[in-house]
Amino acid sequence: MSSTALSLRIFDNDVCIDTDRQTVDLLLENFGFMRTNDQVQARLNYIVEPSSPAGSYTVSREGAESLIARNNAELLFILEKDITIELQKIRGDLYFLHGAALELGGNACMIVAPSGSGKSTTAWALLHNGFRYLSDELAPVNLETMEVTPYPHAVCLKSDPPEPYVLPDATLRTISTLHVPVDALPVAPISHSVPLAAVFFLQYTPEAAASVADTITAAEAGARIYSNTLNLLAHPHGGIDAAIAIARHSRCFNIKSSNLTQTCALIKAVMEEFTEGNCPA
Repeated sequence: MSSTALSLRIFDNDVCIDTDRQTVDLLLENFGFMRTNDQVQARLNYIVEPSSPAGSYTVSREGAESLIARNNAELLFILEKDITIELQKIRGDLYFLHGAALELGGNACMIVAPSGSGKSTTAWALLHNGFRYLSDELAPVNLETMEVTPYPHAVCLKSDPPEPYVLPDATLRTISTLHVPVDALPVAPISHSVPLAAVFFLQYTPEAAASVADTITAAEAGARIYSNTLNLLAHPHGGIDAAIAIARHSRCFNIKSSNLTQTCALIKAVMEEFTEGNCPA
């Protein structure tokens, strides 16, 4: 393998991936915005080797068992998952939620839901409605400041969104996922941490007549945050104290989403109240 090193800076830590030129081009579709040209000793070092059968990859990290990805979609998933787990061990001040994070008017909101619930599609649509991008799939909350830390990898969807939210031509289409590179987003991403104001728990309800947003209690929100947390064992008491702290700090809402445009309007209306200084009840 003729190797090429790809250097990334994620959460103030350096990650190096040694692979071939073609695989670097693939990884740049997902991680390109976090690329760095600084020559430093990386905290995490990976070797990604294209292997037989054609289209598969071997992912190796020192001190860990090698992993096999059967295709490019699995490669992006496996590599990002391992990087996430290892970086959370290093950054115990960050609480990783399975959700998307966006900014409006200087405040951050998180769209939290289990996989396949439409949170990435909702995040993509919100980027066409005045919001700016912080992260997708992984929403990192700094427990000391209650700010959301940017993680600007590609927005990852599982299917094409409805009109008028068509994906750009630059979208990377794998066998099972759609990745919109950060430089192809409709607005520039946020590069600094943003105070967390609201958490929206998304519930796709296609049979409903209209999308609805309801305020929920901190107790219910804490339980939902806890159930959507990545790598709970990275935190004292299994992360439950942190989940409760985030719920108490934020305004939390349940969104029953039946129409994407209506859902975006509901979320935007709530966030604009924060901007105007009228904290939603």
